Amino acid sequence: MKQIEITVRLNENMQSAIRKLEMQGFKKIRESEIDDLYMTSKLKELNKDNIQNILKKSVLLRKLKLENKEIKKITYKNKEIDKNGDVISEQKINLDCSDLEKAKDLFEHLEFEKLIRVRYKVVVYSKDKVEYAFQDVENLGTLIEYENIKDFEGKSLDEINDAKNNMFNEIKNTGINLTEEKDVKKAYELILNKYFKKINK
Repeated sequence: MKQIEITVRLNENMQSAIRKLEMQGFKKIRESEIDDLYMTSKLKELNKDNIQNILKKSVLLRKLKLENKEIKKITYKNKEIDKNGDVISEQKINLDCSDLEKAKDLFEHLEFEKLIRVRYKVVVYSKDKVEYAFQDVENLGTLIEYENIKDFEGKSLDEINDAKNNMFNEIKNTGINLTEEKDVKKAYELILNKYFKKINK
């Protein structure tokens, strides 16, 4: 199954955006905390122009705290990227893992190294099968993610872009103030800031 999502930066604080949704009948359905450790065997090849390619060759060790449960997974994300660097679609492979420390040791023995750690809190609001996930990302700010649950396998790039534009407009129609970025990439931006920010100055 090929899914699409948009991740947009808020142009107002999260509480103000949440109030707007609540006034329209949206209800909070879950909260969680996510701690993603990205590891790669290609760290020595990392440069400003190939971050996306390095991420495609990375695994992430994910710790998810959901209510009273802690879920641990090893995840590989295969993202299809267009020529502008925007994510067209994503397929995931998830493996349950009871011991992430041992998994980290295993990958280190395979010469994988830490690339970036992405930590964020998630609050999900829902109404009529539409779910908006607010993400408060450490060292990045507040984002809103909207995933389209339809299968986009075999759809053209134009159809996918039209769907993303419609999704963006749906969020805007709630009155939430957004920036115009439809594809904020958390790991990408944090890698850019960690490894290349000083070079830009």
